[in-house]
Order: sequence, then structure tokens, then C-alpha cells
Amino acid sequence: MDDSLEPILDRVLAGEMDAYAHIVRQFQDDIWRIAAYGLRDIAATEDLVQQVFVSAYQNLNSFERGRDFGAWLRTIARNLLRNELRRGGREADHLRRYHEWLITRLEHNPHAEPNEGFLRDHLRECRAKITGHAADALRLRYEDGMGFEEIAAKLGRTIEAARQMLVRVRIELRQCIEKRRLETRHGFLKI
Repeated sequence: MDDSLEPILDRVLAGEMDAYAHIVRQFQDDIWRIAAYGLRDIAATEDLVQQVFVSAYQNLNSFERGRDFGAWLRTIARNLLRNELRRGGREADHLRRYHEWLITRLEHNPHAEPNEGFLRDHLRECRAKITGHAADALRLRYEDGMGFEEIAAKLGRTIEAARQMLVRVRIELRQCIEKRRLETRHGFLKI
């Protein structure tokens, strides 16, 4: 470990959070290169770099003095990157399979139940009521197949805000479709 880092680590461990900024400045370029190479997305790279430094700070007590601090940080970065790539791959695969199933079920199934056409119509009508950023998020996720990181970047939001927006939109769509199905079932809807 760089001898000049020793006193800085002591200050950080003593509760001087401002001293941690020195560590971030010293290693952020290395961590950025690792994240950017794997993710190839600026917003996702920024998020991962931040995660690396937060994780390192939270686990600073486990760092063994005398070892290479930069190597320890790079290991954290590679592990977080590997987890993110796995998660993103599983998410994309799940979305692709669901999309294929939905297309097959709604458009190419000769044995489809008669009300599936109504369900498709209800979905289309309810989807048309969604506007603004919510509509953009829905399109980016389910038509363009983008991950939450990409959606957040496109909409200028955090990843968690993009996730929450999509949760609210799905709930809104489900409620709208259910309402229309009930109205149709009870004869309230003019067809």
C-alpha cells in the first residue's frame, strides 16, 4: 500500500468523511475504466463507480493494511461489474422470453380464448391513456427492451426512480384493464 494512504485511511476510520474524497480522487479513473469497459453506458458506469466507493467505504475495516489498496478497490469494482452484467443478462433474457410468449399467445394462437382479443383491445386503450415520461418509460422498457439503467439515463432520472415509475404504470394499466373487463362483462361498455 502507498505509505501516503496510511494516514488518510486512519483519518477516514476515525470518522473524517472528508478524507475519503482524497481516496476517491486518487482511484476514480481506474475504477471508471473498469466499469466503462464492461458497461459501455455512461449513466450505468457512474452508478457502478459510486457503488464501488460506497462499498469500499462500508467495508474499510476489512481492508488488510500493508496490501495494495488500489488492487482491493479494483477487485470490488470487478465483482460489482460481474454481478451487474449477470443481472442485466438475466433481465434481458426474461424480458425477451416474456415478449415472445406474449406475442405468440395474443397474435398467433388459433386456440386463444375469445376474451383475449378484448384483453388486447383493453390493453391498447389503457396504454393510450399513459402519457409523458411514464409513456416513454413504458415504451423504452417493453417495446425497445431497455434496462432500468438505460431508461433512467434517457429520462434523466435515477435507476430507482425509473423502476418506481414503471411499477406505478403497471399498476395503473392493470387497474384500467380490470375496470374495462368488468364494465364489458356487466354491459356498461358500448362496443
